[in-house]
Amino acid sequence: MRPAERAERWMRDPTLQAVEMGEEFVMMGLAQGEYYSVKGVAAALWRHLAEPRDLGELCALVAAEYDVAAEACRDDIVAFLDELRGKRMVLAAT
Repeated sequence: MRPAERAERWMRDPTLQAVEMGEEFVMMGLAQGEYYSVKGVAAALWRHLAEPRDLGELCALVAAEYDVAAEACRDDIVAFLDELRGKRMVLAAT
């Protein structure tokens, strides 16, 4: 089981500074020491991570927003969460 599948809920790292610019988010974190930018589905996921959400919730939200089956986007969401976790941009919420 991948890390994103093990955590009960995920949320943005609250120390990360993020600015929404149209369809895109630009983020900077002192701990990360880098700028990041996400757009499209990734920006939608980032928006949904403003509050703690579990994997099922994220899949349902993206599925409704992009008119796809929740299971069809699950693997991509897990991969994205794992990438964000590796960059210390999201935290497992309690």
